[in-house]
Amino acid sequence: MPSYRTILTVTNLLPGHGPQDVEAAARAAVTASTTLEAFQVDVVRGQPRVTIRFTGADDADARAVHHRTVAGVRRAAVVPAQVLAKVVGGRSVPIALEA
Repeated sequence: MPSYRTILTVTNLLPGHGPQDVEAAARAAVTASTTLEAFQVDVVRGQPRVTIRFTGADDADARAVHHRTVAGVRRAAVVPAQVLAKVVGGRSVPIALEA
């Protein structure tokens, strides 16, 4: 089963939300048809970045997980940048968000 990454730049938390809400929203987007492989928070170029690595049946399945992840995280924080990538040979290869 292919592996994918949703990579989100997260800036300000929305009022009444904490970092745990961002993590919970990101993790909740992965459903029974997919498997969460890794969850990571980093600071890249001075901005927090959330990376969710998951398996999916195909690119369409990965897009659905990505869109759920972005929508959920945006209920807790501002997300100015997002990338969906397929993991190929250990590297992230961006894929189009629309088929």
